[in-house]
Amino acid sequence: DTSLVDQNCLIDKCTLQAKACLADDPSCRKGLTCTAKCLGDNSCITGCMARYGNQHLDNFLKCTIEDNECIKIAILEGGADVYGQEPRAPAPTLANFDPKSLQGQWYKVAGYNPNYDCYACQRNSFAVPTSVGTNNKDVDRLQMEVEFSMPHLLPDGSPPPPTNQREVISFVSNELTSASDFTGAQSIGLNAYHTRETMVFDHAPADATNLVWDKGTKEGMTYARTAHSEGEMFGLKFWENWYILGENDPGTPEFKFIFYNGKTRQNTYEGAFVYSRTKDLNPESMQKVYQIAKDAGMNPDQFCRIRNGCFQDEEPMNPGADTSNPSKIPFRGFLASTKVSEILGVESVAALDMVRSSLPPVVQPEPESTIAAPKRAWWYEVGDYLENPHRHFQTMQDLRAPMEWPKDIVAQKK
Repeated sequence: DTSLVDQNCLIDKCTLQAKACLADDPSCRKGLTCTAKCLGDNSCITGCMARYGNQHLDNFLKCTIEDNECIKIAILEGGADVYGQEPRAPAPTLANFDPKSLQGQWYKVAGYNPNYDCYACQRNSFAVPTSVGTNNKDVDRLQMEVEFSMPHLLPDGSPPPPTNQREVISFVSNELTSASDFTGAQSIGLNAYHTRETMVFDHAPADATNLVWDKGTKEGMTYARTAHSEGEMFGLKFWENWYILGENDPGTPEFKFIFYNGKTRQNTYEGAFVYSRTKDLNPESMQKVYQIAKDAGMNPDQFCRIRNGCFQDEEPMNPGADTSNPSKIPFRGFLASTKVSEILGVESVAALDMVRSSLPPVVQPEPESTIAAPKRAWWYEVGDYLENPHRHFQTMQDLRAPMEWPKDIVAQKK
């Protein structure tokens, strides 16, 4: 709706970002077109950002929506929820949770919301901020490094791989192989993201609103959040509440079961995921994780299994790394489809995406179009603007792997 766009604001406040996106970067223009055609469908928009998202698009959205409201689509007040007024958890949260137990490296191994929780290659690392000090017994915040990847179709019309055959993948026994057919019969690329947040842990006051009493045990149970954070994704701020619903028993493989809800100024969302110290959920943990999900009113069969094969030979992010030089902070990279093939178990293809390992300058970065890329026929370029925008999220859905629970656990819980 053009009435929601303040053209004078665009000229006065966001000239550099608009030029970098609309004039200099075809991918950014296509991303805006794709998201506009989604008509507010969050899944569709997620797919568009996976396919076309880049730093130019992030900068444009941040300037026009977040910072200056040149595009007036914000419908919610920004800012974190006041403790005690946040949405209630679906089940009691852990009492006396120790934030220090989260320190170190964790993999997300299972996710609940298909829009946000099932991306590949998810790894989070937690560390006590240097300002707090590692010797402080009362740690109330942790710095969190977030890594994840979003699959996307490589462009139609790109030069074929050396074998002169396009990569074709399909599901066989919930795994991806090079057999049969697959949506669009396209090669798959993987956008790698890295963001940084600070997780602040809450301490319930005596009169906490979400504190209730269990008549059987006469012990207090709280449905209040465990922690909260603020971050930025695709140029837009978000505010999240985290609720620790369960964890491993002493002496068993470590895991944390986390429910969350959050908001941007455009929307609200919620989901759940499971952390593990290993890239896959340990079979010994499955029974308790399954029960926590059931007790919280979640259907365990809706959980996905997160593919973390890309971390096999990589070192984890360092949450305590020096952040004084923004140019040294990894933000967004592109993993070639050859690498994705290794992750997903399909035949490798030519590397069609470029690797970017550091954060580009915020003010008018070099247009992505200046990076050497295979040339495409003009009709493919036009087709990008006319395409069905929903096909990109459908690709993400087709790559989603369902969580497979042992039959004996499922039988016991029925």
